[in-house]
Amino acid sequence: MPEDLAIFIDWENIYISTVTEYGAKPNVSAILEKSREYGRIVSATAYADWTDGDFRQAPPTLYSNGISPRYISARYFPGGRSQKRRTNSIDVMLAVECADFLHYHPQVDTYVLVTGDGDFIPLVSLLRSRGKNVVVIGVSEATSYHLIESADHFISYASLLEEERAARVRDRQPKKKTSDPYKELVSAVEALKKGGKTRVLGQVKQQMIVQLGSFDERNEGFKKFKDFVVEAERRGLVNTVDQDLELQVYLPDEEVPEVPESDLAAEEPKESTAVAQTNGSADGQPQQTAAEAEKPAEQRPETSVDAEFDLLEDLTPYELRTICKSVADLQQPASFVEIFGSIRNLDERGELELSREEIREVIEAMLEAGYLAPTRTRPYEKAKADITFYSLARDREEVKAALAVS
Repeated sequence: MPEDLAIFIDWENIYISTVTEYGAKPNVSAILEKSREYGRIVSATAYADWTDGDFRQAPPTLYSNGISPRYISARYFPGGRSQKRRTNSIDVMLAVECADFLHYHPQVDTYVLVTGDGDFIPLVSLLRSRGKNVVVIGVSEATSYHLIESADHFISYASLLEEERAARVRDRQPKKKTSDPYKELVSAVEALKKGGKTRVLGQVKQQMIVQLGSFDERNEGFKKFKDFVVEAERRGLVNTVDQDLELQVYLPDEEVPEVPESDLAAEEPKESTAVAQTNGSADGQPQQTAAEAEKPAEQRPETSVDAEFDLLEDLTPYELRTICKSVADLQQPASFVEIFGSIRNLDERGELELSREEIREVIEAMLEAGYLAPTRTRPYEKAKADITFYSLARDREEVKAALAVS
C-alpha cells in the first residue's frame, strides 16, 4: 500500500519562477502526477493572495485538480511612488499549517513542498526530524541550493515538462543511451565555471539536475551527494577543497585558488591539559609555542584566562549538553565544516539560538577547553593533502556528564 502524502504549494513563488524562467504558468497536473510517484495524495494546499491580478484565475483550476486554495491577504506598506508587497505572511502561514498538519496526521509519511524559497529550510529540518520524507519541487534556476541539500529529494520543474514531452514522443524516438553520471558531474562543474557561479556541492547537484532532468546519488550506490563527489575525485575527475566553510568542486587541470585556512584548520594538535601545565612558565601560565611567538600579537590565540567565550559561563547546561550530543552523533573524527553544520542545524530546529559567529566561538572554545581534540590526516587514501579533523573528548568528565544525561 502506498504511503500517504501531503502537498504544500507556495503558489506565489512557483508562479513567479515559472513565468520568469519559462514564460508559462505552473503546470498543476504535472506537479500532481510527479508527486504521486512518492505516495497517495491525501491533502494538497496552495497559498497566495488570490485577489491579486496574477493569481485571480488560478483557484478554479486548483479546485478541479483537488488542491485547496488557501487565501492569505497580502500586506502593503508605503514605498515612495508605489506600494511594496510584504509576502512573509504567506511563508509563515504555510510553515505553521504544515507543522499543524504534522501534529494531527502522524500517518502521513511524505511531504511535498513546491517552492524554491530557502526560508523553508527550518521547516524541512522539522519534518525530517520527525521521520518524514521531504520532497521539494522547484525551478532549478530559482531554488536555493541549500534548500536542495536539506531535502531528501529535489525535483526540477524543468524535468516535469521534459517528462511530459518525452511521454508524448516516446514511441517515435529511439531510446537514449543512459548518461554516465561522472561525465555529467564534470560537465556540471564546467558549466558552473563558464558561468562564473559558485561550485559548492548543492550548486553542482542542482546543475546536474538541470542537465539530466533528475538525479539521485542513491541510484549510483551513494548515501550522500558528497560521497558521490569524493568517489569522482578518487577517479581523478574532479578536485575538492574546503573553502568558505563549504566544499568547493574544481576540475583536475584547474588551478585551485589559494585560500587561507581558518584559525582552527591551521592549528596543529594541541598537547593535553596535563602536559601543558607541566610545560608552563615559572609563574604558572602556559608557555607560548614557537609558532605562536612568531605571530603578530593580534593574531595569537588567546589563553583560556583571556578567552572571550567561556563554555560554562556563556552556555546553559542544556545548551552545552545539546551541542556535545550533536557532535557525538557525527562520525569521528569530524571536519570543522561537519561540526559547524551540526550545531547550525540545532539553531535551525529552534533548539539553540546562536549566530554563525557565535557557533565559531563555541567550536573555538571547545578546542581551547579540550572538549575537542584536533588531528591532521587525509580524508581518504589518494587525497592530495592532510585536513584537520576533530574528535570529541569522550573521556573528559564534563563531556561524559553531558552525554550521560538522557
